[in-house]
Amino acid sequence: MSLTSKVTVSDSAYADTATGTLAAARGRGSGGRRDRRPAWRPKAVHLWYVIAAISVLFVVMPIAIFYAQAFEDGGAAIGRLTNLPRFGQTLLTTVALAVGSTVLALVVAVVMAVLVQRVPARFRGIATIIPLLPLMVPQVALIIGWVFVFAPTVGYGNTLLRQLPFFSGLVEGPFNVYSAEAIILITGLDLAGIAYTMVSARFQEIRGSLEAAARLSGASRFTAFRTVTLPLLRPALLAGAVTTFLLGLGQFTAPLLLGGRAGIDVLTTEIFRVRESFPIDYALTAAIGLPLVAIGILSIVFQRLTLGDQRRYASQGSSGGVPSRETSIWAFVIIVVYAAVTVVLPLIGLGLVAFSKFWNGNLAQIEFTLDHVISGLTDPVLLSSVQNTVVFSLAAILIAVPIGFIGAMAMTSTFRAPKFAQYALDLAFVTPLAVPRAVLGIAVMFVFLQPPFNLFGSPWLFVIGYVYIVLPFALRAQHSSLLGVDPRLYEAARVSGAGYFRTLWGIALPLARRGVAAAATVMFILLSHDFAVSVMLRTPRTYVMGTLLYDTWTTGVYPEVAVLALVITAVTGIGVALTLLVGGRSALEKM
Repeated sequence: MSLTSKVTVSDSAYADTATGTLAAARGRGSGGRRDRRPAWRPKAVHLWYVIAAISVLFVVMPIAIFYAQAFEDGGAAIGRLTNLPRFGQTLLTTVALAVGSTVLALVVAVVMAVLVQRVPARFRGIATIIPLLPLMVPQVALIIGWVFVFAPTVGYGNTLLRQLPFFSGLVEGPFNVYSAEAIILITGLDLAGIAYTMVSARFQEIRGSLEAAARLSGASRFTAFRTVTLPLLRPALLAGAVTTFLLGLGQFTAPLLLGGRAGIDVLTTEIFRVRESFPIDYALTAAIGLPLVAIGILSIVFQRLTLGDQRRYASQGSSGGVPSRETSIWAFVIIVVYAAVTVVLPLIGLGLVAFSKFWNGNLAQIEFTLDHVISGLTDPVLLSSVQNTVVFSLAAILIAVPIGFIGAMAMTSTFRAPKFAQYALDLAFVTPLAVPRAVLGIAVMFVFLQPPFNLFGSPWLFVIGYVYIVLPFALRAQHSSLLGVDPRLYEAARVSGAGYFRTLWGIALPLARRGVAAAATVMFILLSHDFAVSVMLRTPRTYVMGTLLYDTWTTGVYPEVAVLALVITAVTGIGVALTLLVGGRSALEKM
């Protein structure tokens, strides 16, 4: 019988017995002294240092080398920033869009978290997922869908609104998707899903009992929320604010597709503009990206200083929060309406354009046809882009999953990786998350197009870029799975005579396989969403879905753009279905 079989058949009793024996054996040594040896003493503990060094070398060093370009020749590239037209205005626009989208995302996240707690119990499960829907649909597809709905002159939504008496005198609008306000709104709604995952988790911990105590003391519902719930939400709000602000600083897709027509530039689109020139001035792109890194570091420091001692926010014991008894079906209705407006409406816009002969904005004159869909689905370039996206994504996942699993092991106390190795691995896995996707793409391009790699035109350039995208998520998802394994099983394995690697292979990996599979499918969703890294790495001969979509967008053949956006959404939908099938509903929270 294998070691895994032993644990599976009677794991709890086996673990209790074994750990009891182990405790007795370890309580006193033969000489009466307490055995203070670590639970695991691998002969090759220095292997952790080697793994950590390799991780830093291949993840952190390329990014550091890229940014170092900005300081060459005495920082000449930084000096050239003043030669860029409107660089100061671009920087201010970047910060303003990030602040606006962050505020909107937090407000929506808190409102959704409050409403979910007010939903009747029988609908609460589905209500918990609905605010995450904007994360599951590719942002680029939603943005293009919003264009088809709210383009100033031919957007279907604007055309319908102009039929109303209040807007009947307008020749365009009333909404303009090519505006800063629209970029804030669209980006904010997209980021709201991320903020919601942080706020809702904290909200579930403090819900019910504390507010009820405040109400019994005479406080109104609003006063109870303002004086009890909101202060206790502070850590989650700050974490959500910093995360969404950093993502807002690095936003690329909405400013590129929407801001270009209105002259709205941000730092990432400025980097893209420099990337499109020849020869590429990599030092200048690094210099443009420096403010993003500096503001990001200051934001994280601000978060740490503001929170201070987090024990002040402890609100419960191990029993968890108490569900609210004040429920209303209207809370569920509002959440459904939110999903209809933020997800379904832009998808309807995509469908109308994809299945019509041409996009003219007049619903009464639509002539539906399957020509564009059939043409798109039989287009060898589109099929090749889908195939490339899937193949490159799977290759990146196959590389990232074992690396993430090793990192997750190092972070797990059971395997006792040396502290310094843990810090180094943590740095390696967090760094790609701290760098905006567009900057990450140009950094990968800069490093891996040079000797000894020389990957110009090679599919491996995409694979490497995709690995950088999913590394942080590979660690996070698998770490959660390993934390869920009862430590007594590892102790039982040791008592049974299993060594370090035998326990890893026979206990940790089999018991975490569900989490590993869920992590892989979540990573596939993220890669099928990708637009920024793909566009930065694109080459004339190799297409993935994101690059083909951008090239088609620039030609102005909008029905083909709509078909391709729907194909990307369908591929992502398959990933979401696999995630739910393999990892359950909770796996979506790891996105």
